[in-house]
Amino acid sequence: MPSAGRRLAFAVLCAALVTFAAAAQADQAAPTPPPDPIGAYSGGLYLETPGGQIVLFPGARLQVDGAFFPRQNPKSGVFLRRARVELRGWLASFFYFDVSGDFAPLPPGDADVPPSALAASDDYLAFAPYGDRLILQAGQFDAPFTLENRTSDAYTDFIERAMTARTLGAPRNKEVGVMAHGLLADGLVYYSGGLFNGEGPGFRNLDNQSDTIGRIVITPFLTSGRPWRQLAIGGSAWYGNHVLGPEAPVQATPGGMVFLEPHWQSGQTTPLAFELHEQGTSTAFGGELNLPIGDRFGARGEIVWKRQHLSELNTTASPSAPVGDAVLDGISAYGEIWLWLLGDGRLLPAPGLELPLRAGATALSVDEGLQLAIRGEVLKEDVTSDNPALGDPSVSTTRVVSGTIGLNYWRGRFVRLSANYVLNDWSGTSETIMTLAADGKLEHEILFRLAMSL
Repeated sequence: MPSAGRRLAFAVLCAALVTFAAAAQADQAAPTPPPDPIGAYSGGLYLETPGGQIVLFPGARLQVDGAFFPRQNPKSGVFLRRARVELRGWLASFFYFDVSGDFAPLPPGDADVPPSALAASDDYLAFAPYGDRLILQAGQFDAPFTLENRTSDAYTDFIERAMTARTLGAPRNKEVGVMAHGLLADGLVYYSGGLFNGEGPGFRNLDNQSDTIGRIVITPFLTSGRPWRQLAIGGSAWYGNHVLGPEAPVQATPGGMVFLEPHWQSGQTTPLAFELHEQGTSTAFGGELNLPIGDRFGARGEIVWKRQHLSELNTTASPSAPVGDAVLDGISAYGEIWLWLLGDGRLLPAPGLELPLRAGATALSVDEGLQLAIRGEVLKEDVTSDNPALGDPSVSTTRVVSGTIGLNYWRGRFVRLSANYVLNDWSGTSETIMTLAADGKLEHEILFRLAMSL
């Protein structure tokens, strides 16, 4: 769980903001009673001082997941995925903030889990002098790489993002850094880019290096009035250069079945422990196509190519010593179609943007929605090493073909019930993949989520 200090700081910040808002309201001497300070928008309630100089959006997010596996590996069961308290708001009209604390329990320290399975929250400050046309923000937030990675986990079509985003494109999801983003030409163009530590959520930069990440999306027919007016075409780019950076991320299925392991042991009488760490350049490019046809039906697809240079460290030694160099070359893509059987896509925010909240942007809605989504995805990775004697289980080829059927019931944006059926097919020559394939090439997962968001 988060430290007591972090929770205390979050509580103090909330109390200070509420006290400041109360003081500001008290200072407004007016002959007539002030307007009601409590309002509603499509995502919930907000608090506003007279004059609108302070606007607060209190929020919370609770996600309870269930996972069931015919193989019983990983183990089936129910667990708390996210338990988050949030406070977002505007100060003096131009300054926006998002601060959160997540109280979901962390997995054991020796558990092999991908970064996408760890609860990490947004914590950033932003300056928006020209509305949504220019937003400068600094802190921790979803990296601007791929459409899915810039879509809040509260509103993704499936319980987990596609491998294209969560495994290859942006495996740590959130980054610490500074970014400029916004909408231009009446919403026809969305841009985002910035400098980041490139190591995921963390306290300080580990290697004194920074990553450059950016994304641009064009919606050419937005003002045409045609059924395909929301057609969007975009691209992402990521470049970094690390010096003995963080450990390479664990890669796993939505249910947690690991298919790329960044740490292992080798040797008979005295086993040695090794880890893959990011070392050298990392380059990635992504492309996206989003095609809603009206508000009830649509299709979407993304592709990502990545080359990551790695170092194989002997962690038994003190200090850890590089004993080999490796390179990961990967490409992944997914295609998805969705259909609203009840309600339509206007129930949810537009994917891939994550713009600041605006008070009273649309009326509060508690309409029902039932969405059916089908996704197919493929991941192809090759890991090479200049020291094969180390016995790295990830070396050679990893191939995963996956299909997912998802059903989401929405009650407004507040309550979500989701069910996903996932079918994974393994192939390749890495030691990890051959071990998985020995138990059968096909792996089934049944996932459930009951979620509440404000």
